[in-house]
Amino acid sequence: MIVSMTGFGRASGKIKKSIISVEMRSINSKYLEITSRLPIAFSDKENEIKELVNGTITRGKVNISVTVDKNSSGPQNINLQIQPDVIKDYYKLLTDIKRVTNIKEEIKIDHILKFSEIFKVDENEELKRQWDEVKKVILNALKNLYAMKLREGRVLEKDMLKRIRLMNKKLNIIVKLSEKTINNYKTKLKEKVQSLLTDKTVIDKSRLEFEIVMLSDRMDVTEEVIRSKSHLEYFTKNIGEKELSGRRLNFLVQEINREINTIASKSNSSEISQYVVEMKEELEKIKEQLQNVE
Repeated sequence: MIVSMTGFGRASGKIKKSIISVEMRSINSKYLEITSRLPIAFSDKENEIKELVNGTITRGKVNISVTVDKNSSGPQNINLQIQPDVIKDYYKLLTDIKRVTNIKEEIKIDHILKFSEIFKVDENEELKRQWDEVKKVILNALKNLYAMKLREGRVLEKDMLKRIRLMNKKLNIIVKLSEKTINNYKTKLKEKVQSLLTDKTVIDKSRLEFEIVMLSDRMDVTEEVIRSKSHLEYFTKNIGEKELSGRRLNFLVQEINREINTIASKSNSSEISQYVVEMKEELEKIKEQLQNVE
């Protein structure tokens, strides 16, 4: 099953009075790289998020962004905490002012409450308690990301299979051209040998046939064509397997490339050479597509 390394997924959810938004982007990379941008409330959840992604994606650079919108309409549940040290400092300050100014009025709680710094607003505690709900939003974004990667993968698979079919057709043509070339070569070689020898009686026909057969074998590309077609068949049958990776397909393409290079080196036909060039072009395009496969 071809899975593209590029994709995008988004999900959002309402938790209490906050809106959690998650975006995931994936691009090409040799290995799996996961980076995340998280609110302070979830800073300790980075490894857990990586494990979630690692269970679904095997290769690519994945960027995760989690944001919290606290400006939703409606009353907010704010967790206020006092800061004892700050309160003591302000109380001491008021006491000093009272002493310096000879004010007799007692210091009351109302005086201290005028200083907002004595309170610490902990907006993260509520979010931390809702981590399981936040994780569901992250998983939905991951699901949407993977769905897009699959869609992109189907496009890549369709294109590569089309090129594989074209290569198979060209190999069939090469087989016929090779047989024709070898037969023509045999005939021309016999004619040339006979034209060079004035005394036809000295021709050792069995030896001549042997040499022709040996030369023909060196020109014969049947084995290379068979191996190439076998690789192409393996590619076609296994491209849909779930565990098949881009690395394995890349290796297979290298093997096909080696066989058609041998065909080019053994052939003495310009027509065959042209078909080999066309097949190499198709292979290059497949290799480019595989750079985007997990």
